[in-house]
Amino acid sequence: MNAPLTSVFAERVAGAHRFGLERVRRAVRFAIAHRDRKLPRLAQIRNLDYPAASGRRAARLYVPMQAPATGPAILFFHGGGFVISDIETHDALCQRLADAAGVRVLSAAYGLAPEHPFPSQLDDARAALGWLADRAGELGVDPDRLAVAGDSAGAYLAATVAHEANNRRAGAVKAQGLFYPLVHLDDQIWAETLLRDARLIGRLAVAYINAQLASARAPSLLDTVGPATPPTFVVSGSLLDPVHPDAVTYTRALEAAGVPVELKTYPGQAHGFVNFTHVLPSAVEAVATLGAQLGKALRDGP
Repeated sequence: MNAPLTSVFAERVAGAHRFGLERVRRAVRFAIAHRDRKLPRLAQIRNLDYPAASGRRAARLYVPMQAPATGPAILFFHGGGFVISDIETHDALCQRLADAAGVRVLSAAYGLAPEHPFPSQLDDARAALGWLADRAGELGVDPDRLAVAGDSAGAYLAATVAHEANNRRAGAVKAQGLFYPLVHLDDQIWAETLLRDARLIGRLAVAYINAQLASARAPSLLDTVGPATPPTFVVSGSLLDPVHPDAVTYTRALEAAGVPVELKTYPGQAHGFVNFTHVLPSAVEAVATLGAQLGKALRDGP
């Protein structure tokens, strides 16, 4: 009797958790998706899908006004701790990013945990980059002028696939733009800096993420720093952004490795602030600034 009862109990707990998580996902989508009513005009917004490792996943192509028939592109991955958010929650961000950069942006969804345990998200991100390169001609993309971008967990995915791609072929990814990147999920480091950097909420969030990722280990972005790292532009909040200390550490590591890097900090802004372009002028500025930097790097070099 014990084994079946234990199994039933575990299934009910998992079901309750999934129910709660779905409510959180809906709440986040309601709070930020399609709220920005002052978006720039684009030449085209095109819904697509691509063959991810976890199954077919949604993608959305944003083409800015005056974009050439074939030109550079930015591959974007949304944040949300690998657990929440989607291309709808980040639609306004990507529209503004495409307009500011003056180049195409492809936003690629990926399978979320816990339904798709880590490293499924990385596998999907790799597949998205490969698919973009393979379908470049059809999408109006120059495969030799690609950048990656993302926010939080999406920034982690972007930086990881850029490192891997550039290790395989130097310069495959020309630049990366990272909004408050999730640099690592090492609970020991978060614990050691808990009081110094006021990172209690961040540590709790990381503990939750780790629980959804099961026993998988997400390597630190610090382990990817080296000659393969493309020129990097980082946006961060300050005291209200629990990953800010890690963004600073990552930036310094890039500088020490000789990688061109720029970190712009927005005082008083919290983690996730660039999703609130409908109410925060600083969010509009941050997206515009990083977009302009990526566009310049793709067209002219850093």
